[in-house]
Amino acid sequence: MDDERIYRVVFHLDEDDDERGLLLFANARNLMADIQNVEIEVVVYSKGVSALMRDSRYSDMIGELLDDGVRFAACSNTLKAWGITSGDLVDGVDTVSSGVGEIVRKQCDGWAYIRP
Repeated sequence: MDDERIYRVVFHLDEDDDERGLLLFANARNLMADIQNVEIEVVVYSKGVSALMRDSRYSDMIGELLDDGVRFAACSNTLKAWGITSGDLVDGVDTVSSGVGEIVRKQCDGWAYIRP
């Protein structure tokens, strides 16, 4: 039973792994189906950034989740190190200065943390 509070969840993706990526997307979908008042951010860095590329096998799933209000945040440190621009990413993906820093900030602000 949902109450009036807003649930906030940060997901962590730092690997280019089909099983982990698909599990993360399924977890986010299932969470949205179970809890109406949920705010989700997926923080992506290191090898996980490959999932956010326009030509990624996940681009359609990411687009659908973005349309449903999920925020995807790519680590600017990773993008810079790998020579990736925001234009290389799926439309709607945001960038943050540091993926690890973003996760720390979210946890300090009371967000639940999930790493599938």
